[in-house]
Amino acid sequence: MSLFDGSQNTTITGGNFINQPIYHNTSVTNGQTGINILLKASNRDAAHDSSAREYDPRCHPGTREQHIEDIVYWAVPASGADVPLPLFWMKGPAGVGKSAIAQTCAERLKGLGRLGATFFFSLNGRDKAAEFIPTIAYQLSTQFPDYRVLVDQRICHDNAILDKTIAVQFEALIVEPFQKLEEIGKGIGKRIVIIIDGLDECDSVDAQCKIIELIAGAARNGATPFCWAFFSRPEPHIRASFAHADVVRVTCITLLPISNGTDSDIELYLRNGFENILRRRDIRTKSQWPSDNDIQTLVKASNGLFIYAATALRDVDQAGSLEEALRAVCASTPNLTDKPPFAGLDAFYMVIMRRIPPKALPTVLLLCTQLCNDRAYAGGDQSGVMLWGNFLTQSEIEFRAVCNHLSAVLHIRDHNDSFDLTQFNGTNRPFQHANRAAIEELRNHTYNKLGGSIYFYHKSFYDFIIDPTRSGTFCLGSPPMINALYKHSLEVVLKYEESYSFRGSELGLAHGVPDSASSLSWPSTNELVNSMLKALVYDWAFDTCFIHGDLPEIECQLLQRFGRVDFRKVQRNWVMLYAGLDGVLGTTRWNCRGGLKITPGAQLFHVPQDQFRTWFNVIKFKVTIKRWKECGIIQSYYPNFTSRFKSLVSKKSQGKPISGLYRLGHSSKSAFWYWEIDFKEEYYQEFLAADLVEGGRAYREEQFHLWPKESWEY
Repeated sequence: MSLFDGSQNTTITGGNFINQPIYHNTSVTNGQTGINILLKASNRDAAHDSSAREYDPRCHPGTREQHIEDIVYWAVPASGADVPLPLFWMKGPAGVGKSAIAQTCAERLKGLGRLGATFFFSLNGRDKAAEFIPTIAYQLSTQFPDYRVLVDQRICHDNAILDKTIAVQFEALIVEPFQKLEEIGKGIGKRIVIIIDGLDECDSVDAQCKIIELIAGAARNGATPFCWAFFSRPEPHIRASFAHADVVRVTCITLLPISNGTDSDIELYLRNGFENILRRRDIRTKSQWPSDNDIQTLVKASNGLFIYAATALRDVDQAGSLEEALRAVCASTPNLTDKPPFAGLDAFYMVIMRRIPPKALPTVLLLCTQLCNDRAYAGGDQSGVMLWGNFLTQSEIEFRAVCNHLSAVLHIRDHNDSFDLTQFNGTNRPFQHANRAAIEELRNHTYNKLGGSIYFYHKSFYDFIIDPTRSGTFCLGSPPMINALYKHSLEVVLKYEESYSFRGSELGLAHGVPDSASSLSWPSTNELVNSMLKALVYDWAFDTCFIHGDLPEIECQLLQRFGRVDFRKVQRNWVMLYAGLDGVLGTTRWNCRGGLKITPGAQLFHVPQDQFRTWFNVIKFKVTIKRWKECGIIQSYYPNFTSRFKSLVSKKSQGKPISGLYRLGHSSKSAFWYWEIDFKEEYYQEFLAADLVEGGRAYREEQFHLWPKESWEY
């Protein structure tokens, strides 16, 4: 509305008029506001006040006060004091309490009105670099209305901005909007902090370095009004990034070491924790429990690591007998003289593993092995508890009993939100009869939330269980464990494929199979969800076999059985789950992260240049091809036709790519597998197709090799 709207016979003399842009409150594209699109691209669980972080560590009152005060003073300096550097990095090893300090600082700064946004990276489903900028931007949009309008309009103008690189998103969604607000006199006007915890747990080393580089560059140039606090392990690449001359001069760096100087804080933490255990059980004692001697034993065993104390409290809290559990924890403490810093924690973790009943141990180890591998599979999306239970072929009661053996280190989070099934035309039909948007929503819900989600409380247990020098016979990287996972996954694939059959080109239930629930160990209540759950378990089990098929530890007899899989059914299952979706799906193959697309004709995978240079092992790849031939998984398919076929699917290169075309599997169950390595342009790409002609055509029409470079950041 104009300032003079409705005015009549008005005369104005003198004065200066400034033409300011007029912002509409919201923009809409495809029925959604830009902010709603931004929210979907973000990770709500990464915020400091998310319900997902309700039980994550915080500093108990009276502990870590100096570190907290130092950070708060850096963020909100005293009046008249020199303005601190715009970046802060607290570095320290695992388990010393960095995340607890970050959480406590976030809460205090929010109370002071100085917190802008937070992102708590974690292997537990919060590790995707692609979600970082959208999450920060969304949180900022809830605090600054003028910024919200600009971002809303920017995303509505270009939805594809959320599929671009971190650098492009940072410039378009953070730098440019706040610069625009500053130009029109609507800047923030005070020092606002953004907290980034656990950067070392981000799913891409390159992205970790890029985040530091971008933020430091913006800080040097005054491109944003924020100061940024990082909390992470001092991994070599992170140390190198902060040590760069252009970064170190704008960064305040502090070390949070493993130190017995924190014993008093750990003692207070333990005493408060045990008091809470008694209070929740309404237990009143005349004598002190635990005794001072027990407390000092645990303090000494913690050796400066808060994660030891936290794990001990959880272990006692979840036990049937408090006193018996406490005695077991105290008895596990080793003689720490001349021992490494993690000796006490490792000894406690060994106690947890050794008390698992022998009958349950194989399943527990399978669960842990796949949880540790999960980060390499589709970015760790498989967190839905019912998906895990069915993959392990466990009923709900059996699965939760298995998890209870690791209750001190493993958490099942229940989700209150239920999935809306009203958008589907009935729940008694398989999911593939729904529209693609509904299928995508159902698939994502089943992946992430169905039955709850599962994760390790702390990365220190992940580090322990994959390191043979720390976990010994329980190490998940041992050949027996790798083969056990492969064998189990293969048995799931072979079992599930028997329950499917082709009806023309479509995949449906085999004759005599009444419904999808009959294949599941832990079914849902209707065919719609069960058919999705079944298809996802089938897909997950196959991909586990395919991804791990390059490991030399896998026994040849297992590879020979893998060669008998019905690859045509697998390919059609992919189509049912994924075909028709826009965008790139991240996955891992040949130890590289790359892009995956599913078309009706083929599954397409591409390893971009940066991943190819760093991770692709050509020698290992060739050894795998040779071994797969020997084990009967693949057979060369008309080698003299390969060059002519390659001209259909490959981009022109000045180098000399090497390639191969094979039948994957046997007879009517086989699919076609084509791969190509270009050393000149440094990429690897492959496709799997049920039919060669259809697959080649799909490959060419997708112009897979011409996808924009910015699409390939992982």
